[in-house]
Amino acid sequence: MRMIDIGEKAATLREAEAEAILRGDPQVLHALWTGKLPKGEARAAAQVAGMLAAKRTPELLPMCHPIRIDNIEVNLSLEGDQLVIRARARTHDRTGVEMEALTAASIAALTLYDWAKAHDPSMEFTVRLIRKSGGKSGAWERMPSLQEPLSHPLKGVRAAVLTISDRASQGIYSDESGPLIQQWLQQQGAELVAYALVPDERDQISAELIRLTDTFLPDLLLTTGGTGLAPRDDTPEATRAVLEREMPSIAEWLRLRTSISTPLAYLSRATAGVRGRTLIINLPGSPRAVWEHLEALLPLLPHALEMVRGATHAQGGCSNG
Repeated sequence: MRMIDIGEKAATLREAEAEAILRGDPQVLHALWTGKLPKGEARAAAQVAGMLAAKRTPELLPMCHPIRIDNIEVNLSLEGDQLVIRARARTHDRTGVEMEALTAASIAALTLYDWAKAHDPSMEFTVRLIRKSGGKSGAWERMPSLQEPLSHPLKGVRAAVLTISDRASQGIYSDESGPLIQQWLQQQGAELVAYALVPDERDQISAELIRLTDTFLPDLLLTTGGTGLAPRDDTPEATRAVLEREMPSIAEWLRLRTSISTPLAYLSRATAGVRGRTLIINLPGSPRAVWEHLEALLPLLPHALEMVRGATHAQGGCSNG
């Protein structure tokens, strides 16, 4: 046995939802729901038990890492002849919160069973993961989905992707980072309106940025590649040439967050800024680095895009159409 080393992973936003379904005598389930059993109010007890259990998960599961839980919710609903428990967990850490969500749902269900076992010992429950997001594996949802839809923080956002690579543009190898960004954007609810691939030629990069922003009018344009120290890494210069307002703090945030994984993050010269109503952000070229940057970027994007669209700080949030 061994514990998985997560020391090199980046701390990113990670969420999970688990579900437990308790089945039994409909009359007993109704008594549980209405607080009519001798032990009293069961729902509140189950919610509290689930939240407490989530925080103790590493003490129950020997290979589970202790993480900081930003939020845990346990909600119950009576749906026909079954009582449904849904537990949602969120963290900014180096590993996911699936086990915390599953533990919360399981212990909440056991608490309800404990309340009702004297009246229906044949009660049973199942527990399963419904969805997760964050980390290298990205978003996952159980299918077929009869649950609430995944949260889509970029719903209503029009997005474009530009890959900058000599070898990919020459067909020496296939572009991996561009499709990765496209997939991630769609998972977050964004509409992909354009994708392009150009070589590391400063004038050509600038011309393509202008074409994409002025023709397709995306809210967000993400570039990948050409942000390092190599002689032909001209993406930052090409980007600055077309920006109307530079936003260096976004690039600094990305360097700070991804430096948790590697100090080489500080060798990036990436920049960000606005052209018209389009937020343009440079990302690195390697798929792993792209993924870490996307996860670090997500908490900033909804509000940043609203500001670019003209919302006030008081309004905040991301308009979902």
